[in-house]
Amino acid sequence: MPAKTNKTAIVLLAAGASTRMGKAKQLLRYQGESLLLRSLRIALETPFYPVCIVLGARAEEMEAELAYERDSRDTLIVYNSAWASGMGSSVAIGMEALLRAQPELEAVFFILVDQPYLAAAHLINLKQQLDAAPEKMGAASAYEHTLGVPALFRKALFPELLQLHGQKGAKPVIEKYRGQLLAVPFPQGRIDLDTPEDWKEFLQNEDSL
Repeated sequence: MPAKTNKTAIVLLAAGASTRMGKAKQLLRYQGESLLLRSLRIALETPFYPVCIVLGARAEEMEAELAYERDSRDTLIVYNSAWASGMGSSVAIGMEALLRAQPELEAVFFILVDQPYLAAAHLINLKQQLDAAPEKMGAASAYEHTLGVPALFRKALFPELLQLHGQKGAKPVIEKYRGQLLAVPFPQGRIDLDTPEDWKEFLQNEDSL
C-alpha cells in the first residue's frame, strides 16, 4: 500500500434523505454493518486522510451510528443544512471543510454510501493511475458507458467543486472535464442502491453467489 498521506483526502457523501428508498439507506445493514460504516471503513483502509463525512438528513442518527467507529484523528464530520437542495451542496461543503483542515491538499476523492462494491483497492488504483498521468486533472470510475464516482480530482478543479449546487453532485465537473480525466474501469460501480427493489435484487444476487 502507498504511504499514508494527508495531501489526498476523501469526502464521503452521506447527507441525502433516501426518498426513493423510503428509509435511510445509510443505515441499511450488509454483512453485519451499516452501509455508512462500511463506506467509512473502506475509506479508512486507504492511505488517504482526512476522511470528511458530510451529513444532512437525520444527522443525529447518522452521527450516533458513527460515534464509536470513526477514528477522530483521521475523520471529520460536517453538516449540510441545505442537504435537500441536492448532492452538489454537499460536495462544496465537504471541499470547504477539507481545505480548512488541510490547506495544502492536492487531491480529493468523492465516494458514496450506496455503491456496495466500493473497495479500498479501487480508490488506491485511481490514485496510482492518476499519479502516472500528471497531465490529467483527475480520475473517474468508468461503468456502463459513463464516468462517475468514486472520482479523484486534482487541485486545479477545486474551484469548480466549491461552486457546485443542485442534484447532480460532482457529475457536472466530470462531464465538463471528461476529456481531461482518466477513465478507470469499475464495472461494479453501476450497481447502486436507490430503491427497495435495488436493495432486494442486490441481496438476492449476493445470496446466490
